[in-house]
Amino acid sequence: MDTALALKIKLSEKRVNSFEEAKPYLDKSELFQKLLTGFEETSLTLLHRLIELAEIPYAQEFGQVREWRDKLAELTFCEEGFSLSGKKNDLLACYNAMITTVLIKLNYPNLDQVSKGIDWILKHQNTRRNQPTTWKGKGIQKYGGCMKATPCFIGVVKSMVALTAFKEKEAHTRKPLSDKLESGMEYILEHKAYKRKSTGEPITKDITKLTYPFDYKTNVIEILRLADDNKLVNDRRLKEAKELVSEKQKKDGFWRVNSAYRPKHWIDFDQPKEKAEWASFEIRRILG
Repeated sequence: MDTALALKIKLSEKRVNSFEEAKPYLDKSELFQKLLTGFEETSLTLLHRLIELAEIPYAQEFGQVREWRDKLAELTFCEEGFSLSGKKNDLLACYNAMITTVLIKLNYPNLDQVSKGIDWILKHQNTRRNQPTTWKGKGIQKYGGCMKATPCFIGVVKSMVALTAFKEKEAHTRKPLSDKLESGMEYILEHKAYKRKSTGEPITKDITKLTYPFDYKTNVIEILRLADDNKLVNDRRLKEAKELVSEKQKKDGFWRVNSAYRPKHWIDFDQPKEKAEWASFEIRRILG
């Protein structure tokens, strides 16, 4: 077991309580050292690397991680939220949410910018069908039908992940945030976490694949974790999603991650066909 995972387990058991206690685990972690290696720093590659680093406890205490975090914010902030180009016209729901989430998780200090990403979700992210599109940026109209009659499911999931991360950092939760989060989670539950309402088929071809961490192609583990973070994992509408994941467990008690698209410079936490220790820890924690 990689020592970064050992740290995460100990943290969940409240057996590690400070960076000073955590640092020896991270210094010895082969995975964490790989995640600190250099790469071509575009807004997209920075986002992907930081998504992974945000899964490592205390990663933000390292100077390299803070430098990448701050550069991502610098490249992507666009006055009303975040976009990969740094231009308002190019803002997409999924990427605004993903960037906002990693900045929150890695303790980005410019709370005004983070709040802009959250405010965009509160004002413009649709969580029900047949709602008017209030955001006029051309990117959302061009790519994937983010805000057409049926809002993009991935955009809803990623936006609810961002609101949940923000809620966990705040001492109190604003009513607009609570209302939007409740509405978004209801939309997800209505789809039983992964199914089209019209046919019962998976919403995307990747949503039933087991992968960890989570890039823009959300999957059932991320959605169940989101439900668990909002104390909804025992909702009856998630029964089939939990059964789907449980049935994939192997006789040795572990799960396996699926072969899937990997973004440029992505570093695997688990290898396909081997015991998926990281993914298995997440699944056990969620399913109990």
